[in-house]
Amino acid sequence: MALSDRFGERLRRVAGTRAVFGVAGLTVLLTCAFVGLLAFVSGARPDVGSRLPYYVLAMAVVFVAAVFRLDDRERQGTHVLTSVSAVSVVAFVLVGLAVEGVVYALQNPGELVASQLIVYFAAAALICTGVAVWGLHHWREFASSE
Repeated sequence: MALSDRFGERLRRVAGTRAVFGVAGLTVLLTCAFVGLLAFVSGARPDVGSRLPYYVLAMAVVFVAAVFRLDDRERQGTHVLTSVSAVSVVAFVLVGLAVEGVVYALQNPGELVASQLIVYFAAAALICTGVAVWGLHHWREFASSE
């Protein structure tokens, strides 16, 4: 009984945090990005050119937010700039693929539902989210030079 009580308490504590919203949001974003990747691979020829300025704007917003979040006097400027640049490029790709995925899903809903691809994409996105959260929690283990 004690093990199930501890598990239940931990589950209630985790479910009541902001982490649940972060995991859910990232999973939805990645699912849409996987559908966007399908749009490019399937030859649907998405009209990226008309939405490209908005993707660049999203990248710029993420860039500035990351600068404010990561910059401090304790960190080297080159490391901050490298990290911020990488984060903003990843944001550009994810936002672009996610929006293209939503557009593709709205134009071809039967293809995603009938083949149950959306379920596979959601499962893959949830696994990627778990790996990303784990990686963020343990990144210092990989970054250390020991």
